[in-house]
Amino acid sequence: MQIEFFNFFRSVVQTEDGLVLYALALIVSMEIIDFVTGTIAAIINPDIEYKSKIGINGLLRKISGVLLLMILIPASVLLPEKTGFAFLYSIYLGYIVFTFQSLIENYRKLKGNVTLFQPIVKVFQRLLEKDDDTKKGE
Repeated sequence: MQIEFFNFFRSVVQTEDGLVLYALALIVSMEIIDFVTGTIAAIINPDIEYKSKIGINGLLRKISGVLLLMILIPASVLLPEKTGFAFLYSIYLGYIVFTFQSLIENYRKLKGNVTLFQPIVKVFQRLLEKDDDTKKGE
């Protein structure tokens, strides 16, 4: 039995354009979850002082970050050949890693056990280092 949900995602990422848009959608989804979990952690955790101004500033920072990532899409077309895609994809991948780390931090603030996620963060970091090494060789 085929799972249509995963087949849809596979079909989306078959082209470079689809992969970039998929990564951007993933970033937006992760940012929303990050904001919600950060707000919940600030409300629930007595060690964190909940201030709406800090939450609003965080939300504005996230919106600004996503807008900047969106601006990079047309800018990447100006770079020669596949360089634009590699540039865009490496920035998006880095953003995904940092957002994932923020999600783990929020989970830790909610008193969750984060040891399960440490190997995943290490794999992401190695992937970013490998990507940086590849860009230096070009």
